[in-house]
Amino acid sequence: MTDQQVLLAQKWVNSTYTGVSPGYVPVEEDGITGWRTVWALTRALQIELSITALSDNFGATTESRFTSMIGSISPSTPSGNVVRILRAALWCKGYPGGTVGNGTFDDQLAASCVSMKRDMGLSTSAPDISAKLMKSILTMDGYVTSTWYGGTARIRQAQQWLNETYLHRKDFYVVPCDGVFSRDVQKALMFAIQYELGMADGVANGTFGPGTQSGLKASGTVGTGSVDGAKRFVRLFQAALIFNAYTPPFDGTFLASTKDEVLEFQEFTQLPSTGRGDYATWASLLVSTGDPDRRGTVADTNKPLTPGTVATLYDAGYRAVGRYLSVASKRIAPFEIRTIHQGGLKFFPVFQEFANAPQYFSKEIGVNQGKLAQLRARQLGIAPGAVIYFSVDFDATGGDIEGLVIPYFEGVRLGLGWAGADYRVGVYGARNVCQKVSQAGLAVSSWSSGIPRGWSGNLGFSLPDNWAYDQIQTLTVGSGTNAITIDKNIGSPRAEPLGAADVLPTPDRMVTTGGTTAPAFDDFFWQTTSLCWEAEGVLEQSGIELLVRPLLNDFVLHYLQKDGYWDTEWKIYTPLKETIASFVTVIGPVVAGQATELRSSFYSSASGLPPEGSYEGDIPHLAASTRAYMMWMDVSTADRTSVGDLGGWALDLVTLWAQYAEARWHEPTVRVSSWFAERLGTTAEGSTFGSADLVSDVDAYLVYRRISGTNLQRPVSDALREIRVAAQTDPRWRYRTFLDERFDGSAANVRSAVRDLFENHLFRFPVNRKIDGHRRPGEEGINGELITQDELDAEMDAVGRAFSDRLFLEAGR
Repeated sequence: MTDQQVLLAQKWVNSTYTGVSPGYVPVEEDGITGWRTVWALTRALQIELSITALSDNFGATTESRFTSMIGSISPSTPSGNVVRILRAALWCKGYPGGTVGNGTFDDQLAASCVSMKRDMGLSTSAPDISAKLMKSILTMDGYVTSTWYGGTARIRQAQQWLNETYLHRKDFYVVPCDGVFSRDVQKALMFAIQYELGMADGVANGTFGPGTQSGLKASGTVGTGSVDGAKRFVRLFQAALIFNAYTPPFDGTFLASTKDEVLEFQEFTQLPSTGRGDYATWASLLVSTGDPDRRGTVADTNKPLTPGTVATLYDAGYRAVGRYLSVASKRIAPFEIRTIHQGGLKFFPVFQEFANAPQYFSKEIGVNQGKLAQLRARQLGIAPGAVIYFSVDFDATGGDIEGLVIPYFEGVRLGLGWAGADYRVGVYGARNVCQKVSQAGLAVSSWSSGIPRGWSGNLGFSLPDNWAYDQIQTLTVGSGTNAITIDKNIGSPRAEPLGAADVLPTPDRMVTTGGTTAPAFDDFFWQTTSLCWEAEGVLEQSGIELLVRPLLNDFVLHYLQKDGYWDTEWKIYTPLKETIASFVTVIGPVVAGQATELRSSFYSSASGLPPEGSYEGDIPHLAASTRAYMMWMDVSTADRTSVGDLGGWALDLVTLWAQYAEARWHEPTVRVSSWFAERLGTTAEGSTFGSADLVSDVDAYLVYRRISGTNLQRPVSDALREIRVAAQTDPRWRYRTFLDERFDGSAANVRSAVRDLFENHLFRFPVNRKIDGHRRPGEEGINGELITQDELDAEMDAVGRAFSDRLFLEAGR
């Protein structure tokens, strides 16, 4: 809103100084107080002080010239522009400056100056304005409680006391008295502490350096019964508590009411509950690191952890560690999560890609990184509900936070929630960053980067209410090959690091390259997880997710199947789900058409097939056989063959029989038992039912059982995760489980199901197609083939026994 007196001040300073000096920058005449008006008045004063290199800053040269040429502005100051500048500045501060352009220091101006000085906390009736006061007037600092910015009367009282008590010291300048804790107020408090420690002018510097630290350790402790006298440590300690949003008295006497506030602060910051103003408590009140040498139980590191370094951390008292989800050189390594948990530690996930400058923050970047973090968390088995911390690793100003960081976290929230995930957002950064992002409802947990205690976002800001971790020191723990450099953190009771129960086991593998064996992630599981995640996103964004969600696994499995098993027979046997009449009846023809479009969209944007060689079976075979079970379901009893089996082991076995029948015709001496034993489920060259086929058939049935019934919403990637973890732990597990779940663990049931396959009229057509003109087990020879009746009578049982024997052999039974 336009202020007429401010407008007059702007017009006066522009008309008086425009063109007088090339360094003068005219201010927009809009009647709105702001930094540009203040800077124009500052440059005007510098012109009056004969300074040629003008600046927006009221610096050392301006202060020195003011002191030597003017001393102070008072009723005895000759009429002139310096008085007029003061009048204009007072109007900008909200105090009556009298007639703009009047160069006489009159009674009205004197009254305003006294009123302003009292608001500063100065108990004086003298109206004179010194260089220090003029420096403060030519800022946007306020001297009355600013409720708009969260100011409080208690903080203002402490600010006023600091001005009244220490303004006479050489390097102490007027602090704002607006009730808002800020960087300048923090620095003023530090100066005051240094003065009470006996530091001389020119030695005191307002920083928490070695002299201040040793002084507080030696003489700064206050506790119940302490009273200020020649030294004012109690009141300064009370001020520090007030600046950190606590409510002790501000009277220089340490009684039970102050102790109670100290205990509350110590509990909040995880300090020992001494109830005293000891060094550790002073440090935590004054700087973002607190005492960096205090004990911490949480670490973070950009180095992959080994059993040796985990043991180093555990022995040093650490119980949780932060580890990165991204960037190959520093992210969580294969087997590492297992190593962390086995070593007695928990961990919390961090996502950071650059994030160390403003250009890495925008809503679009946030969306992309939120998505990537979600995918990586899934691939690592991190259960939904976990907090993932996103980094702001630079000194973001208030403007950066509002303009860049907040939009970035809006994007992160969208990306992390993409594809129906339930992970929670945490923020890593300076205290002000954490506070602002959390207050905006964009993070549930804060990880304070306290180590750069000179950052503007740390100085003058207290720990966020929802802090979980407080990073305080970089150090090396341990020695020799198991030494590791970490950042030490304090952990809060609000922290939720992930234990073994919070992370699903995921498959890893050992890879040998050039004679060197190293751990690696399971590419097959990672890529199928990615495909499921991508398909979920397509369905979620469709607007009809509830109707088409049942298509998720069919999308992914058919994408894996279609390049190898999608001829006419497979199209008839395993049709696309949205083309099946019974399903179309449920969702309607319009939605079915939309589902076809969604499938096409997924296929065109999918990130690709799992790498060749990443699966010990055959990927298209696995997918096709799984879809066969999904289409026809497993409705047979344990000793019978089902229609779903035809897409897996059943017709694979028929194909192998046809291969045997051909071999038997050429070589009459071969027999079922030995011939099948060499080829069924083995790596024998030319086998039509080799080991890769058997693995695919077994896994297909296991996958189907884990994504059907009450598990229809379970992604196929998670079923594969369970199967691959179990199989990597015990290679015989998949066969034992297949035997138990499909055949009730009975060899007799296996043989009976094989007999049913060949003898059941329901399967006559598909079996004949695969036999391809060859005879069935037990049938007489063709084309003159001579087979004894004894051999014919034994063939069917021999085929069933060969299949049974292979399964039981692989199962270790």
